[in-house]
Amino acid sequence: MSSKDPHPHHRFFKNFERVLNFTDCVFSFCITLMVLSLAVPVIAKNNVSTELTMHLVNEWPTFLIYTISFIIIGTWWMNHHQIFQHIIKADRILLCLNLLFLFCITLIPFQTSLIIQYPESQVAVIFYALTQAFAGFIFVALWYYATKDRRFSDPDLPQVTVHYFIMRELLISGVFLISIGIAFFNTYIAELSWIFIGILIWWVGKRFYKEVLPVGDQTE
Repeated sequence: MSSKDPHPHHRFFKNFERVLNFTDCVFSFCITLMVLSLAVPVIAKNNVSTELTMHLVNEWPTFLIYTISFIIIGTWWMNHHQIFQHIIKADRILLCLNLLFLFCITLIPFQTSLIIQYPESQVAVIFYALTQAFAGFIFVALWYYATKDRRFSDPDLPQVTVHYFIMRELLISGVFLISIGIAFFNTYIAELSWIFIGILIWWVGKRFYKEVLPVGDQTE
């Protein structure tokens, strides 16, 4: 290791691309696996023309949670893509934090199926929300660990970018935690509140950081 290495006590891993490739594979598998939670209605052939439409309409709670879960996985993937535009290397701790975050992601297909099976269960909704709130906190820990003293990130990374991603992920966790309270009154409204995450990300980026956040971090 070079004597000029600013962080000589860290053991960096080679082939950093494997971290990103593995992460993308996990996201792809989860978002594909989730479609298995959708069941094709069983209808007698003679009744398909009259009953299929009604069956599909009655499945609106299933399509709702499926769509929301798809959006959540997609949002986590985009967020992960954004922060790893600035992370250029990793050590064992960073890899473990990334794995812990991915663990929460891999639970989404199961949690989606759980809510589909028990759509009015507060336990199912709370389990989903708690796990994703935890994912947000892990994401913040990963980002903070990577950017502290710029040990794993671009050395010229603006501090405003660091603060922006921390605030954004904490707000996402906050939405999930708030939805737990809502679930005690109405599980469907609690699930719908998760859609607010996308609006929140847009609002934070546009209202608070439009003037100071580098353009790349607003659009990448």
